[in-house]
Amino acid sequence: MADHILHILGTAQPESTGMAYIVRALAQGLDPERYCIHALFLGGAGPLVESLQQAGALASVLDWQRGVRDPIGGWKFWRFLRSQRFSIVHIHFGGGSVVALVRAATNARIVRHFHGRILEGKSLTPVRLSAQRVDAVVAVSQAVAECVADGNARVIYAGLSVPPTGPPRRQSGSQIVIGTAGRLVKLKGIDYLLSAAAALQHEFPALRVEIAGAGPEREKLEAAVAQAGLEERVKFLGWIEDIRTVLPRWDVFVMPSLEEGFPIAALDAMAAGLPVIATPVGGVPELIEDGATGWLVPPRDIESLTSRLRILLSDPELRARMGAAGYARMRDHFSCAQMTARFAQLYDELLNTKRR
Repeated sequence: MADHILHILGTAQPESTGMAYIVRALAQGLDPERYCIHALFLGGAGPLVESLQQAGALASVLDWQRGVRDPIGGWKFWRFLRSQRFSIVHIHFGGGSVVALVRAATNARIVRHFHGRILEGKSLTPVRLSAQRVDAVVAVSQAVAECVADGNARVIYAGLSVPPTGPPRRQSGSQIVIGTAGRLVKLKGIDYLLSAAAALQHEFPALRVEIAGAGPEREKLEAAVAQAGLEERVKFLGWIEDIRTVLPRWDVFVMPSLEEGFPIAALDAMAAGLPVIATPVGGVPELIEDGATGWLVPPRDIESLTSRLRILLSDPELRARMGAAGYARMRDHFSCAQMTARFAQLYDELLNTKRR
């Protein structure tokens, strides 16, 4: 009989795509005779519910985002926990109140999964992450793991399915396309990419920029595009469920973030054979090899970003060489099979401990 594993997530909107990706991969990759994957979104309905259901997870929604300030929501969460005998509860979202209710309502082993190290919107200073009252801690990168103050965190990197025939062939054309993907929030630093594009537009008449993602900063970014005279060069694609559909037409991937736990979008770009220019924040240096698979430039440094872009835009052979190195690194160290095997090992350890 399969053990039931519950993943607790935040919103089912696109901003939780990274967390949902991991759950979707586990639902597809773990042995269904050993594990039954459930997913509960505590932030209301959204497109990610159907995405997980299509992957084979038993996904549902419960609106409880305010913790102890919403006792009715807490009661509904309690009732949900009591409705099914879960062997493991894997918490991606929520604070101490979520952990406390899971501990009180179930006999499940608890996994706390940390995806970042800052309180977004408040500060870029890493915070102290607590591992109290849980049985195992997972971090998306070593940078995040180092912030866990009261427990040993196991680093399990996100992984992608490796294209069997290598990265997709680049779509040749007269344009040179810089791509980026992520939530349209200040933390992603997309305005710095736009400033670099403005500096390069006359030098590279064929330059285009495509931005995949949705978020509250879109209107401000569109205003910045208009102010820089980039309306004919920059295209906002909105949220794209499968970024792999647009990557083949991009030539360079840029991620000028101010902070990242571990950027799955950059991993997607490497799988597509793209060179990546990113900032050395959070877990990014654990993924990008500076000078080999792309370049790392200081956050907010428009001059450095512009300089590195100029080199790559001028040298298609260098783009191809760095892209190939990125694909090989992703294939060898960040495959979906590796990620799934590490989670299966963790779950087995917890289940064996439980049965003693």
